[in-house]
Amino acid sequence: MSKWANSLYGNAVAGLFVLSTVVAAVAIFWPGAMRHRNLPLLAGDAALTFATAAFTFWKPKSVRSFDFSYLALIYVAVGVLASGGQVSPLVSLYFVIVAGAALFQPFRRVLPIALLAVVFSFAPLLIQRPQADFLAQIFVMDAMMLIVGFLSSFLSHDAREQRRVRGLLEEIFQASSFRSGEDLGQMLRGVVAVLRRLTYADYAVCYLLSEDGTQLIPEAVDIAADFSSDEASVLTSWPVPIGHGLAGWVARTGETVISGDIEQDERAERIPGTPDAATSAVFVPLKISGQVVGVLRLSRNGANRFKDAELHLAEIFARHATFAIENARLFDETGRLYRKMRLLSITDGLTGLYNQRYLDEAIPKALATARETGSPLSVLMIDSDCLKNVNDQFGHAAGDRFLRELAEIMRREVRATDIVVRYAGDEFIILLPDAPAEAAQHIAERIRIAAQQIPLGYDVALAVSIGIATWPDHADDVEGLLQAADQALYRSKGDGRNRCTIYSVAID
Repeated sequence: MSKWANSLYGNAVAGLFVLSTVVAAVAIFWPGAMRHRNLPLLAGDAALTFATAAFTFWKPKSVRSFDFSYLALIYVAVGVLASGGQVSPLVSLYFVIVAGAALFQPFRRVLPIALLAVVFSFAPLLIQRPQADFLAQIFVMDAMMLIVGFLSSFLSHDAREQRRVRGLLEEIFQASSFRSGEDLGQMLRGVVAVLRRLTYADYAVCYLLSEDGTQLIPEAVDIAADFSSDEASVLTSWPVPIGHGLAGWVARTGETVISGDIEQDERAERIPGTPDAATSAVFVPLKISGQVVGVLRLSRNGANRFKDAELHLAEIFARHATFAIENARLFDETGRLYRKMRLLSITDGLTGLYNQRYLDEAIPKALATARETGSPLSVLMIDSDCLKNVNDQFGHAAGDRFLRELAEIMRREVRATDIVVRYAGDEFIILLPDAPAEAAQHIAERIRIAAQQIPLGYDVALAVSIGIATWPDHADDVEGLLQAADQALYRSKGDGRNRCTIYSVAID
């Protein structure tokens, strides 16, 4: 009783129960004729009946631990004895309680309530001699109560099944609704889990066609708790070649199969590690645009365990799974297309290096990381000293080749965490996180020396000039850092080109 008495509804119902009990007690000991007691007893019974109906409607789960129907029967029995026994007008309340229980309480609990009501209905016979009218009335009422209780109990299996199906349907919407970014394998595991429980299968498997189209790969498996763990491990890892076994036959033909015993089916092949026992199975193909992309399998130990209803359920779930697979592929293709477009938008078409758009995004992030970690951030600004001569003497094709070779040198000489950008024309920028000015100068020298040795195939001097600036030594922000590197580059140009220069205040 303490489980519900602390709630608002519980306190209200408890108050009504106490009030009705007080009314009944007063009525039993009220002086005078018996008819004077009927009104307060009726009021008390009405209050308790309302309390029972209200509490079972608003708090059905709590009623399981404290059932008002039994208390109401006891209360009515006392009221009947106190208000005239066989002639009491309260006798019909027995039927009211049973009928109310059938409406508001779980069906399986109505039959014992009806049986107890039948027993209590004969209570007046303990203190009075039976009267013919009373016996006829009681027998009719008891028969009606037993019929209500029996029908309620008879329908309990269907009611439980309906509740189970409703719960599973809620899971279906969660399991079979594909969302952008969701893992396809996870979604399929949810689908087969719901289907297995809905059909009482021992295990359910969703196979997907391999990329080369030669076999079925078990992508999602759900297995009953009491099923062999050894078999479970086999089922989750054993691929099925197309055309082999029932799953392979379904993948090749695209036809649905319901087998009463796969051990007797000539198309079946036993998976190594599974027992030699009668097994019922359902196989449904998963199709996209008429092409089989997978197979859904349900299995139960024993022969002829699946009916047409389970087959229809499997076909419905197969459509859900196929829709999800198609959406996943569309999402994957869209994602690949987006990544490709994104890559094209931030890379240079000639050299394959990042472009200025990417630099505008990358350098603030790199500087923010440097501030958080307290590590230096160096910038190399590189400009060709020879591109104009190459283009004028040997054509732009030769100039493009020089730029591509120079880009390859820069990619080779820097670290994996460094960022190389074609800034504009023959000008490049390299971001060097966690690199002080001295380390940046070593990298710049390697690039400068390698640039002179590019095998261009023409008799021309190749060279680059490089400016170096480092945060926090030479600048406090992005604009200052780029400006310092640019000034260092112009100092390299002014000092004769083909050299590396670290920024200093003297340059300003």
